[in-house]
Parts: sequence; structure tokens; C-alpha cells
Amino acid sequence: MVGSSQKISNSTPDPEQIRSLLTSQEGQALIRLLQADGGTGLQQAANALRRGDAEAAKAALSPLLAGTQGEALTKALEEQL
Repeated sequence: MVGSSQKISNSTPDPEQIRSLLTSQEGQALIRLLQADGGTGLQQAANALRRGDAEAAKAALSPLLAGTQGEALTKALEEQL
């Protein structure tokens, strides 16, 4: 998981890449996964990023992405970058 998120967080995709990723089948599945807790973890991550705290954002998303499904989705999206 760390390897996947590390690569994604260190790259800067352009807006069209982001749009393409989010509208892909994997992107939609990832969004559903991130909203599984009612969006709480995603909201905490967004708030942390607004404060400039990338580590807190990763910590907020980690429980949601830690499972096999989350790892597979992040890997599939990483390959699309």
C-alpha cells in the first residue's frame, strides 16, 4: 500500500488525467470505497490536505485503503498514470 500511494502522491497528474482516473471503473470503485464510512475518512483527509498535512491525510485514508480491494484499486489506478 505504501508503495502505491507513495508513487501517486509524488506525481502531479494533469486535470485531464485526474478526470480520466475518477471516471474510470476503478476510480468509481475507489470513490465508493472511500465513501463507505459515510465519507468521514475522506473528509478528514481533505481537511488535513487543506492544512498542508499530507501525513494526516494518509493516516485518515489508510484504514479505508488497507484491505485487498483498496490495494488492488490503488494499484490499478497507479498503472493508468
